[in-house]
Amino acid sequence: MELHTREHTKEEYDRMFAQGGYQGTYALAYQHSAYLPLFRRALKEVLRYGGSRVLEVGCGTGAFAHLLMDRSELTYRGFDFSSVAVEAAKKRTQRPEAFFVGDATRVDSYRSDYDTIVCTEVLEHIQHDLDVVKNWQAEALCVCSVPNFGADDHVRFFLREEELRERYSPLIDIHSIARIKKPELSDISLPSYVRSLRWNRYRPRRLASILGLKSFNKGGGWFLFVGRRKAVL
Repeated sequence: MELHTREHTKEEYDRMFAQGGYQGTYALAYQHSAYLPLFRRALKEVLRYGGSRVLEVGCGTGAFAHLLMDRSELTYRGFDFSSVAVEAAKKRTQRPEAFFVGDATRVDSYRSDYDTIVCTEVLEHIQHDLDVVKNWQAEALCVCSVPNFGADDHVRFFLREEELRERYSPLIDIHSIARIKKPELSDISLPSYVRSLRWNRYRPRRLASILGLKSFNKGGGWFLFVGRRKAVL
């Protein structure tokens, strides 16, 4: 579903990352982040399909990179067009050589030696998302996500798998699509979880959301799709 939201500028994203995002999400350890279910599944798919050299498009503050570095031996590089995010990723992982400032719409951002693209929580922010995908090398494994919910900085979202396939299958041979429910809490650490349960014990609807009882369609989430970049004709 296309929205009438404009793309945010680099300066706006710099401010957002500097402020930590909604409820400080971007500054959280990956183990405590609401994005953890998405990132864990993305890494699982990279390993399942035999990826070895990952290039992350839109690395943000490095939460997925940190997970990958902690839990795999994969070769990794990542870039973001926000220099603030890139500096946070370097600090988080203590791997400054793994990150650089780059623009996903420019072909020169893809000069790394890679066989796998990871692109989560990026394509929905870019009007010309298909031009981004066109920059990816043929036969590269692609592990990507898009949301099923709108937000101020989303230019589109997807309600059904068929919509996703219609948009991306001309460029990516999509092998699988998984639905991943988004946690209700931004901070999913145990203290945060217990505190929220206590505060909302007399609010059944809110409690159901925190417990993950809402459906994918009602509670929101991500479509994670995996495939191979089709050969360039």
